[in-house]
Amino acid sequence: MSAAALAAEIQTIAESSYPNRIVQTVAFAMLYYDFLLTLPLEVERYWTGGRSWASVFFFVNRYMAVLCHLPVVYEFFGNMPEEGFLIWGSVGVGGCSALLMLRTYALYNRNRRVVYVLSAICAVGGAISVWAILSVRGSPSPSTPKVSTYVGCDLRISQKQGYYLAAAWSSILAFDTTVFALTLWQALHVTGRTWSHSLFRVILRDGTVYFGVLAICYLSNIMTYIFVQPKHKGILTTLTNVLSTTLVTRMMLNIRNPDLLELPHRWPSDHFDD
Repeated sequence: MSAAALAAEIQTIAESSYPNRIVQTVAFAMLYYDFLLTLPLEVERYWTGGRSWASVFFFVNRYMAVLCHLPVVYEFFGNMPEEGFLIWGSVGVGGCSALLMLRTYALYNRNRRVVYVLSAICAVGGAISVWAILSVRGSPSPSTPKVSTYVGCDLRISQKQGYYLAAAWSSILAFDTTVFALTLWQALHVTGRTWSHSLFRVILRDGTVYFGVLAICYLSNIMTYIFVQPKHKGILTTLTNVLSTTLVTRMMLNIRNPDLLELPHRWPSDHFDD
């Protein structure tokens, strides 16, 4: 590579890194600020009392997100391969999926068929995600390793890599859509009897907000992987992961709100923490 071509490549990478790092800084600030903000509620509602699957998945989702995003910080502000970022990011998504599955299982009064359906979708989605990560690792990078020694990690993604990652995120969107559809169906099925009762209403409200926000983020993320220039592909990935983790954390904290336990009528999913 000639000196002029190398200089042009370095400038392109530097220009692409700036907006990426701005968005990632917002995401990291949101993640760690919300963690500190909700820590007193976590101590009050999850550090006391007995342990359950709900509390185990809560801690896994919350603290894996806090810890697993540290390598992502290094990936964006240091020099870490892109596939490393993908592996760390997928861990947080897996924790959120487990909590959503457990929540839906409780909402359907422990109907095992719900678990079988969601587990099958998770298995297919996991296989697609692994295939996407391996395919991204095997695809050529937009720049040569020599360039990254001057500017740090090259955050650009090739068009072919973008297609692979769009497929992985589409599988995650399919899982969340299924969870939302099951929640909505249960709401419509029993709306006359339980809409006004505490825990069911909280689950439905939080689930609707969660799906609405995440659906917009997932679709936007998929569109960036497919349609935008390589220097901006995946710019919303970290923000989407952070929002997913944060919203699930808020849902779990709301479910253990002591005020809900004082109301006389509760949905059978109150046994969610058993």
